[in-house]
Amino acid sequence: MVIGITGGIGSGKSTVAALLAKRGAHIIDTDAIARHVVEPPSPVLDAITYEFGSDVLAADGKLDRAALARIIFADPRKRERLNQLTHPAIRAETLARIAEAPKGALVAVVVPLLLESGFDAHCDAVVSVVADPALRAQRAGARDDAAREDIAARMNAQLTDQEYGQHATYVIRNDGDLTQLERQVDSVWRSLMSARPASG
Repeated sequence: MVIGITGGIGSGKSTVAALLAKRGAHIIDTDAIARHVVEPPSPVLDAITYEFGSDVLAADGKLDRAALARIIFADPRKRERLNQLTHPAIRAETLARIAEAPKGALVAVVVPLLLESGFDAHCDAVVSVVADPALRAQRAGARDDAAREDIAARMNAQLTDQEYGQHATYVIRNDGDLTQLERQVDSVWRSLMSARPASG
């Protein structure tokens, strides 16, 4: 059974994934895969450099993710172009890792652009993690040490909580403390466990 976990920046996707892992889920993080597919030498990195210029490379030849983010979050067309260059490789690697997961495991795949990329077609259920935008911005700022305007640009480029909810099997609201979050994860976990036989 494959579960897709999605949500906006700072919503708590990774925390929810970690709580599911404690309960026995096999976790695949596509952010980690996205970093892996651009590690030099990489045809994906070569394509990104050709498209956006050498300014997106750090001094060591690796991708400067912050520099690239400033470019793509300021221009929807450039963001879409980046997705066209990276998503096929990320999708292929993700599907390969799903296939390699332990037999019978509940596989939870963390995919920030799950709905936008159509990866939900590969999932038996979708968990959308949502939270108050101000709280999300605060979390993202503390975690990424990014400028407020950069975080705002990323948030504006993402779906709304309503849109995440419309396409979700389960919605987890992460506005409270860890105890409240654990309760919701427990509820989702029990539901997933009861659905497993029917889903295969």
